[in-house]
Amino acid sequence: MGSEVAFMLSNYLIHLGLARYLGLEAYGVFGILMSLYLINRAFLNTGLPRAVSKFLSESPEKIGSIFKSAFKMQLMIAATFALLYILFAPFIANLLHDRSLTYYIMFLGVMVIPLALMSLHTNGYLNGLRMFREQAYVSTVYPVIRLVFTIILVLMGWAIWGALLGYFLSVLVGLFWCRYLLRKFDTSENQIFPYKKIIALAAPMVIASLAFTLLRNVNVLFLKSILADNTVVGLYTAAATLSTINYIAFTGLPLTLTPSVSQAIALQDHEKVKKYISQSLRYLLLLILPVTAVMAATSTELLTFFYSSAYAPAASVLSLLVVSAAFLLIFTVFGSIVTGSGNPKMEMYWSVGIALALSLLNIVLIPRYGMMGSAWASVMTSFLAAIIAGGYVYWKFKTLTNLFSVLRISVISFLIFFLAWHWHYSGIALIITYLLLGILYILLLFLFGELKKEDFHFVKKLMLQRHEVKNNTS
Repeated sequence: MGSEVAFMLSNYLIHLGLARYLGLEAYGVFGILMSLYLINRAFLNTGLPRAVSKFLSESPEKIGSIFKSAFKMQLMIAATFALLYILFAPFIANLLHDRSLTYYIMFLGVMVIPLALMSLHTNGYLNGLRMFREQAYVSTVYPVIRLVFTIILVLMGWAIWGALLGYFLSVLVGLFWCRYLLRKFDTSENQIFPYKKIIALAAPMVIASLAFTLLRNVNVLFLKSILADNTVVGLYTAAATLSTINYIAFTGLPLTLTPSVSQAIALQDHEKVKKYISQSLRYLLLLILPVTAVMAATSTELLTFFYSSAYAPAASVLSLLVVSAAFLLIFTVFGSIVTGSGNPKMEMYWSVGIALALSLLNIVLIPRYGMMGSAWASVMTSFLAAIIAGGYVYWKFKTLTNLFSVLRISVISFLIFFLAWHWHYSGIALIITYLLLGILYILLLFLFGELKKEDFHFVKKLMLQRHEVKNNTS
């Protein structure tokens, strides 16, 4: 939990600091580079490291062969990826209509190699060997180091280069730290763990993760390519960054749900599966609908509070993107249910299809509606994703959640939206408004009979399960 908080806080502090210090246009350039960086990270962070973690936890006696095969594969993939970035940097910059991006993109290619190896060590080696404490230390301290390096180098006058170097140096520190932690293991075994076995498990996870990351980051690249305006990209990046707050805050639910559903299905306890689905969806709606409502209603005040008044023109975009993030989280929950039922490729197919639909909508809507067109593209595709995944879950399990609960939560959330829309307070008063609205929301839930004492016991149990899952799964 601490590592998640550290990563989230450092990421927001970097974005908020650079947005104020660099200004709109330069922050737009940073947003473009971070979109490319996150796409790289999704490609390298998931499939192979998670596959390695699984094989290490199942066959610790093969540590040497697994280490050797995984390292060679990850290094080869990273080197190929880096070479492509460096060679095609001018082409990518031309696609984005900005030749000044060329050397930045080349440097992103250089960053790929240590980033890939660090992911292998943290999510693969440390996790697979059940060195959870060490993994938590690295995952918590690494983003703090990244924040410190970035602040120092940017204040030294290096601007965007300072931010990129801060990311690069922190990855190097994290990588060498992991190598030090793993020094006690003998990896001198000459046998090679079967490459095909690793690839077979890793490939679907890589494709699914990459497609899902595109859903959250590709809009910035389309805006830059079509409009060629760094200021617009800066505004959109600010809105997109704030819109992920509710998504990141509640991603623990899918993490807990997958193994729970999987275990219930293995025991052929269909009633328990239905109960997990119904309760999880209800609690997700209880949490995410009011947060989405309040953020959408106070988007101008939020942007002004966290960024500055210069970013206020992105308020309408933020209102749409928080709705999109809510649908995307619902899609993620449904995907976790399907994965837990033993059909992980289905989520991959959905993610790829929705990413393609988002790309097409961006191409159609951005020339006519600008950044609002891109925001609407996100809303439509995430809504479509939630509907498709929800329809599949209902078809397979014949349940979703209680309709009357959905109606009550929706009505109360709309009331909170209405109040927030008319209470236009800014600064510290905005935080106080949120607290008052939160208390009112809980009171209304009790008044309408939607919230009961057993709900608090369930949430407590959920948090405990989440902690156990995080420490026992890759």
